[in-house]
Amino acid sequence: MMLAIAGLVAIAGVLLAVVSAMRRPRRWPAAAVAIGVCLAGGLATGAVATWSRTTGPLAHAAAAGATVQLRVRVTGDPVRRQSRTVAPAGRSTFALVPARAERLRVGRHSWRVHQPLLLIVSGPDAPWLTLLPSQQAEVGGRLAPARPGDTVTAVIYVTEPPRAVRGPSALQQGAGAIRHGLRRAAAVLPRRERGLLPGLVVGDTTQLDQDVQDDFRAAGLTHVVAVSGANCAVVMGVGLALARRTRLGLRSRAVWSGALLLGFVVLARPSGSVLRAALMGLFGAVAMGSGRPRATVPILSGSVLVLMLADPTLSRSVGFALSVLATAGLLVLAPGWRDALARILPPRLAEAVAVPLAAQAACAPLIASFAGTVSTVAVVANLVALPAVPVATIAGVLAALTAPVALPLAQVMTRIAAVPCWWLVTVAHTAARLPAAQLGWPTGRGGALALVILTVGGAATVRRRRGRRALVAACVGFTAVHALVVPRLPGGWPPPGWRMAMCDVGQGDALVLAAGGDTGVLVDAGPDPAPLRACLKSLGIHRLALIVLSHLHADHVEGLPAVLGHMPVSRIEIGPLLEPPAEWARVHRWADAARVPITRARLGETVRLGALSWQVIAPTAVLHGTDSDPNNNSIAMRVQTPDLSLLLLGDAETEEQGQLLGRSDTRVDVLKVAHHGSARQDPALLAATRARVALISVGAGNSYGHPAPRTVHALSSLGMSVFRTDLDGSLAVSRVAGAITVTRRARSRAGAGTKAGAPGRPVRPLYGASRPAAPQTWAPGEPRPSRTARPSGRLPAASRGRSSLVAARRTVRAAARSPPRTASTDVTCSGP
Repeated sequence: MMLAIAGLVAIAGVLLAVVSAMRRPRRWPAAAVAIGVCLAGGLATGAVATWSRTTGPLAHAAAAGATVQLRVRVTGDPVRRQSRTVAPAGRSTFALVPARAERLRVGRHSWRVHQPLLLIVSGPDAPWLTLLPSQQAEVGGRLAPARPGDTVTAVIYVTEPPRAVRGPSALQQGAGAIRHGLRRAAAVLPRRERGLLPGLVVGDTTQLDQDVQDDFRAAGLTHVVAVSGANCAVVMGVGLALARRTRLGLRSRAVWSGALLLGFVVLARPSGSVLRAALMGLFGAVAMGSGRPRATVPILSGSVLVLMLADPTLSRSVGFALSVLATAGLLVLAPGWRDALARILPPRLAEAVAVPLAAQAACAPLIASFAGTVSTVAVVANLVALPAVPVATIAGVLAALTAPVALPLAQVMTRIAAVPCWWLVTVAHTAARLPAAQLGWPTGRGGALALVILTVGGAATVRRRRGRRALVAACVGFTAVHALVVPRLPGGWPPPGWRMAMCDVGQGDALVLAAGGDTGVLVDAGPDPAPLRACLKSLGIHRLALIVLSHLHADHVEGLPAVLGHMPVSRIEIGPLLEPPAEWARVHRWADAARVPITRARLGETVRLGALSWQVIAPTAVLHGTDSDPNNNSIAMRVQTPDLSLLLLGDAETEEQGQLLGRSDTRVDVLKVAHHGSARQDPALLAATRARVALISVGAGNSYGHPAPRTVHALSSLGMSVFRTDLDGSLAVSRVAGAITVTRRARSRAGAGTKAGAPGRPVRPLYGASRPAAPQTWAPGEPRPSRTARPSGRLPAASRGRSSLVAARRTVRAAARSPPRTASTDVTCSGP
């Protein structure tokens, strides 16, 4: 994608050069030479960079998967990441350390190398997270080849602490001390401002909450926490203002500005956008020192050319491309738009509107090409938010510089910066929650080209008064339809009157019960905060009356940070078994920090919340010595809504499921299948539920074999319509005109989000049934039913023996002869 966009930009540059030469024929030779040199230089540097990364002993050792010893030089800040495939019994984290290999040893052989490398640390990562750029260390581990398109030669998996060889340079050590001091000074601020300030000043987003990042992304304010031209401009502006009060000459001021910029690059780390802004600043300083006028467009072009020749991998950097496009928009589009707006607006307001409008117009096609969204609030959000950026940046820089020597003074400066930081967070939070703040858009080159054509057409339309009126009316009408009408169409998300939603959180569980208005009850929290946060936001849930944790495995509790401390939560309810101990300690710590009480579920406990009620029906006794005690002590609940009954089984396996037979009313409309549809199901309990719909929360491509084919076969043989989050995305259950309706919110093609669909033509049930099933509707474009055909073969007997299977079949026959429990037993499915 990035190479294609770079190619389009190169073609556009060539065309502009040709047009310029045609207007002035004398420039033909110079234009031809310039184009030839640039193309040859780009091809040569790209070829050399690719050859140097894909050849040599390091690449060969990686291809062989050799176990090696390496001397490496750290080239960037280590970061901690959490695995997307969290094991049920615990939490999986790892650290990523960018480095450059300098010496390679395989057995008795040794080579000098000079190639980029990525270290993946799967063991204790505390010693790794303290490393600074330029530091040298000895590491050992197993090499693996890089993925296609990566900018490193290989990756190495290490599990042991590094063996230090040489410490960081004095410059990097000083920069590290300043960054650490800023984090210490910001520790006195509220949580959101504490994470935002280091990102705003030096691009350090390690402590920035994910929900704040999501708000900034939705509001079009991501550039605020991505250090680039604005930060460099503030640093240079302050430096020049101080220099003017001295007797320094013009050249000395230029040298002073250049030194400030180089120091800021070391402090903020040399990302693509920082390098682009710094190089433009250096070119400007050279022009100022030589007494020549600063031609901004040639400076931008020269900076991009130098950086691309020096590091061709920047052609794949989205951040670098957005930085260049935004700057080009400010230099090329903003002046004309400012002058046009000045005819109807005050000059300062016209400039304030033109700047974010030009940057958004330049960047929107690229953003749409990979994100599939277009922000409708970015211009207004930037207009309202950006006046606070210089104040926060200047106060934050002063705090960073004073923290290593005077921490109390630095804390005073961070408290001053907290006010504009609060304003930025508030603006982003409000803008991200406006109706239709983000509109879906086609991804890829076609989507980018369509948005370019639409932008050019809109710019041409607003040049005429009638065109402006028509465009404003069209925008208002489109926004109103998208915000007010589309969510209420059949198949919209969430569907009207939804009772329970199963969030697509991967290999884990997260269910939401509607309790009226923006209040819900959360049953389990999934393995990752991000998808849970997105699901609750899409459902319009902003407060939780209760969080029920069926048990304490990581795939049910690790998503709690998405809600604790971020929305009102009345209490958390847990089961009788506090295992695994490590996860219980984490849940307890999170709840204490958010001041949310934890209570124990009691057998037979009945809770009512408006028209919603539920009863705890298991475990009847604490079980020990089973294959998985936490699973077999899951909280099982029978939920009653105004028009639906549901059975939620957590991860209960055959031992706990056997406790429910004959002791509780298990007849329900909807069954949440236990343990992600594993093979350990009691056939008699499945039959006793007499459910019409079975929902399975399971991650795509999981390594546990969930759901088991025989479980899916058993459910469909009992006449249930089966839906799975790995195939269908998030699911919402409601009852419409007497029929149970399941609405899907399937994943988008890019896998980065979800999209609501519309109803479609009738097709067969999702899984084959042993008797005629109720009619269903499915959306156009649904994969052919052969994808979900009933597995062949007979259902093997479960752990309770063949007698349980016979009893289950008898129960099914008896249920078929009994009168229906509701006015209609139809099952309708809508979604893409």
